Amino acid sequence: MNLKPSSSFMKVLLLLAVFSLAPVTMYTLYTRTGGPASQKEMVVQKNLRYAFMGGVDGIDLTPMTPWPWVKVCAVTSGVSLDELTQILGFEYKDFEELHWLHLDAYWMLIFIDKERETSWGMARPVTPVRVPRKDLADLKLPPAAKGQCISREGRAEITRRTVPVGESPVVVNLVDAAAD
Repeated sequence: MNLKPSSSFMKVLLLLAVFSLAPVTMYTLYTRTGGPASQKEMVVQKNLRYAFMGGVDGIDLTPMTPWPWVKVCAVTSGVSLDELTQILGFEYKDFEELHWLHLDAYWMLIFIDKERETSWGMARPVTPVRVPRKDLADLKLPPAAKGQCISREGRAEITRRTVPVGESPVVVNLVDAAAD
């Protein structure tokens, strides 16, 4: 009697091991790293990177987004649902999907469009975009604020600071058109 497992059995065992690691991998991907980037997020991050490299003191966020929006909110990490609701002015239903929100390495731009009629009722398109602090830019907010919103006519003021190699020197401050 041969007690050595067959090669087919070993292949099945290896396949089961790989499939059993998939849930652990997905958990790590979503809760530890912030989850995968969306196509919209990658477009905005690429456009922001080019604008920041341009050395300008301010940028208009409107041409950087190929989707409609009426206001954008910058939100720091670690906000609760109640705090986010207060910043946005409405309850964001997909709050649980913001897997990077607890990570200090990111802040977030939330692009909000006007509410509109859809086949399932009224809906408000909301597009969250995470911004890596170390790789792209840091966020400057008013004292004690966890977030700030501006209209489409507003702009992002850019300042630069001296930082160690490997960190972004760019700091972003949202300024509404009414404040100018």
